[in-house]
Amino acid sequence: MPRLITGLTPQREQALQERLMLRLARSAEKPIQREIARASRAIANDVDDAMETHRLRMQDILSRLYMTAFDTFGRRIVNASRKSLDGMEFKKDTFAPTPRFDLARKLWIQSTAATKVTQITGTTESQATEVIRQATSDAIEKGLDEKATAKLIRSRIGEQGGQLSRLRSRVISRTESHSASNASNQIAANQSGLDMRREWIASGGERTREDHRNASGQKVAMNEPFTVGGELLMQPGDPSGSAEQVINCRCIVGYSI
Repeated sequence: MPRLITGLTPQREQALQERLMLRLARSAEKPIQREIARASRAIANDVDDAMETHRLRMQDILSRLYMTAFDTFGRRIVNASRKSLDGMEFKKDTFAPTPRFDLARKLWIQSTAATKVTQITGTTESQATEVIRQATSDAIEKGLDEKATAKLIRSRIGEQGGQLSRLRSRVISRTESHSASNASNQIAANQSGLDMRREWIASGGERTREDHRNASGQKVAMNEPFTVGGELLMQPGDPSGSAEQVINCRCIVGYSI
């Protein structure tokens, strides 16, 4: 069976990358959960101040997640490319990005984090505001005074906000880990200078989308998009793709010369 630039078959490469991605996602899930829950509580006191802090904290969490993804995934492609060019074996923990790779990485992290932070914090605000609105409405209906109303709002935010933060943190951490891992592979491959082909490799199992299963094995040039479910995606988890094609995706791209 043909092997990829990393020396693995497509199936083994997908399995390895999925394990690495899940490990990365787990490391980010708790910080995201805590931040969303904290922001939801803060919104009940001062929405403007709470949202500004929420944006800054989510920016930091996502930037660190993306940087770790680039160090983990991009490193493998960079070292595999060097080995292909020079015939040299590099240690697994060796990673000295080129200036071009480092610049491309920074630009991707900055632009992607800015977009995702806006989306994530906007959802936090709308969900928390709805919880507060409903709690206030119930307080008025029950004839509660100001102190009792505030207590009810805090209780609802603590309960419902906690549930929402747990659900959202898993989806966000996995989606963003997947997006960053595939982007780091693409940027590293582009910076290698090698003439490579890219292959969409779907994960196995019943959870795999039909569109992604149909796209598996599709091969394109380095900067040519894949056609997946009628959408043009540069890689699995492409931030420009629809939620239907991106959220909870486990597919990867394989690179071969």
